[in-house]
Amino acid sequence: MLPPDPDYSRLVQTFRWQIPARLNIGVDICDSWAAREPDRIAILDVHPNGSIDGVSYGSLRNNSNRLANVLAQRGILRGDRVAILLPQGQHVPVAHIASYKLGAIALPLAGLFGVEALAFRLKDAGATALITNAAGMAKISGLRANLPGLKTLLCLDGPLGGAEDYASALAVASNTFTPLDTSCDDPALMIYTSGTTGPPKGALHAHRVLLGHIPGVQFTHEFMPQPGDRLWTPADWAWAGGLLNVLLPGLYLGVPVVARAF
Repeated sequence: MLPPDPDYSRLVQTFRWQIPARLNIGVDICDSWAAREPDRIAILDVHPNGSIDGVSYGSLRNNSNRLANVLAQRGILRGDRVAILLPQGQHVPVAHIASYKLGAIALPLAGLFGVEALAFRLKDAGATALITNAAGMAKISGLRANLPGLKTLLCLDGPLGGAEDYASALAVASNTFTPLDTSCDDPALMIYTSGTTGPPKGALHAHRVLLGHIPGVQFTHEFMPQPGDRLWTPADWAWAGGLLNVLLPGLYLGVPVVARAF
């Protein structure tokens, strides 16, 4: 955390990294807040009709615990890649938090990706699970034969294309889960490069990546958090900018993140 110091030279001179040896992104951006302030708003989920769901940290904790149990029951293990192909909305942080608590590696995929881009990343990463919606299933359904390792599919819009219904799976799962005790250097997240110079490359990030982004986010947002702060980005939360500079830091700092999918 950066102190609110207007003197840039002093800020630079006194700054020191403070990365704990044991660190889990899912705990730090969700469970820690839920234990202290379960009703605190984490996500402001804006729907196309203009209605807004205020999603609390307590809700994120319970639903991410349910999803972690669902994934564990389907054989997802520590180090397995869990692909997330969803637009901005409360289900994205739930999927990330569940993956981190499980010790799995979150694989965010942008909705703008075509079939070939998705096929390459899913196969190259060796994804074993995918959480998506009807739009995602429409792209994925024809790829299943070439992705034998992708065994678990959960769809927010129902049991489409051989996927399980996300809501039904979570409804029967326990809302208690003990997060894996991970180190700051354990892998947590894989984000692929754009592929501008050759094939896209999977960049593997450890749990420490979250704390690595916090000072930059605070410095460029007037030493956030401050009363009344809100965060929103037009960027897909699958991109590094949308995920690592808005969604995850906002949750970590207790600043409500606005979700608005276009």
